[in-house]
Order: sequence, then C-alpha cells, then structure tokens
Amino acid sequence: MKFDIYLLWIIIPLFFGFFSGSIGKPDEWYEKLQKPSLNPPRIVFPIAWTILYILLGFAYYYGLYKKDLKFYIIPVIHLLLNFSYSPIFFYFKQILGSAILTLFVLVFAILTVIQFGITNKNLIPVYLFIPYILWLIFANYLSWSIYKLNK
Repeated sequence: MKFDIYLLWIIIPLFFGFFSGSIGKPDEWYEKLQKPSLNPPRIVFPIAWTILYILLGFAYYYGLYKKDLKFYIIPVIHLLLNFSYSPIFFYFKQILGSAILTLFVLVFAILTVIQFGITNKNLIPVYLFIPYILWLIFANYLSWSIYKLNK
C-alpha cells in the first residue's frame, strides 16, 4: 500500500495550529485588555479553531492535490501568516501588529480561495474555506476593536 503524501495537508493545519497556539496563550495581560462586546468566551476559540483547521486541511488536500509547486506559494504564505498570529499577539503582545497580521491572513485566505477556484474542476476546497473566511472577518473585527480599545 502506497502512502498518499497529499494526505499530510489534512493534518498540517491542525498540527501547526496547535503548536502555534501553544507558543502564545491567553494570560493575565490578555485578561486585562479591554475587549469588544462581541468578544466570545475563551472556550469558543479552541473549539472554533479545531473545526476550522480540519476544514482547512481538507481544503488544502483538495486544492493542492497533484498541483505543481508554483501553486503552493500563496496557500503556504497564508498558513505561515495564520500560524504567526498567536505568538505575535499573545507572546510578543503586539496588538497593532497582530491586527495588521489578521488583515493579511484574510487577504491571503481570499487569494487562496481564488486560486483554488481557478485551478480546480470541483469547488470543494472553495466551499470548505467559507466558514474560515467568515471567522477571519470576525477575527478582524475583534483584533481591530481590541487595538482601538487599548491604544
């Protein structure tokens, strides 16, 4: 039985997402920040991100399956930006930097969706990205609100 190397795309977001989250976690500093009224309880974030990383993994699997290396550039940049958020916000405590980063994550997520839509016959990877894009829009609201409330 031959291993399908593309299956790694299913676990990469989950693994590195959890790794990134372990570098930067909410602490006393975060608890003291002013937050917007729509800020969800802390328990929501690990549940939401677990689901989103699983969806992203399948989106990457379908979106990059048997594609040339040149098609990896935008999606990999997107993941690297995504995985940078927790350390920048929670570890380095860069509120403005993390808000700017959140915007870049959204832009590269949209670019990834566009690429997947153009380069794939089926739109499964595009559909799998929809909850993530919606969450990123909300994450931008949270990040920029936290910046505005705490500058």
